[in-house]
Amino acid sequence: MTGGGDVQARGQAAPGRPMGVPPAQGWGRVGVADPQRPDHLVAVLSAEGDFAVATSGTAERGAHIIDPRTGRPATELLSLNVIGTDLARTDAYATAAFAMGPRRALPWLTALPGHEALAVLPDGTRLGTHGLPRYLAAPTA
Repeated sequence: MTGGGDVQARGQAAPGRPMGVPPAQGWGRVGVADPQRPDHLVAVLSAEGDFAVATSGTAERGAHIIDPRTGRPATELLSLNVIGTDLARTDAYATAAFAMGPRRALPWLTALPGHEALAVLPDGTRLGTHGLPRYLAAPTA
C-alpha cells in the first residue's frame, strides 16, 4: 500500500527465497528518492515482515512543514525518511521530526522503539539513526 510517497509493506519472503530478493509483485524493498535528483535513489530499504516507510521533505511540495518554534518553514533538511511498522504513526513521526531539524530529530527518533531514520541535508549529507544499517539493501541492477 502507498499514499503520497509513503509505503506500507506487508508479508514475508517466499519460502526458500533470501531476504532482499522480493517476489514478482515487488514486496520487500522500498526505493528512497534522492530529493535533489528524483530520478536517483539515496537508498533502498528492506525488512522482513511488515514495515512502513514515510518521507517528509521539500522535493514534491516545497517548504510546507512549519517549525513551530519559529513559525517559519523548516529548512534544515531536504528529506527525512522514517521506518517503522505502522504507516500512520510513522508518517506522523516523519513530519514532526522534519520540523525539528536533524540535531533534535535523529536523537528523538532513536529513542522511539522500532523506528529508524535516514535524513538528507541541503548540502547532500546523509545522516541516519544507529539502527538504519539493518534496513539498507543493495540496489538491484
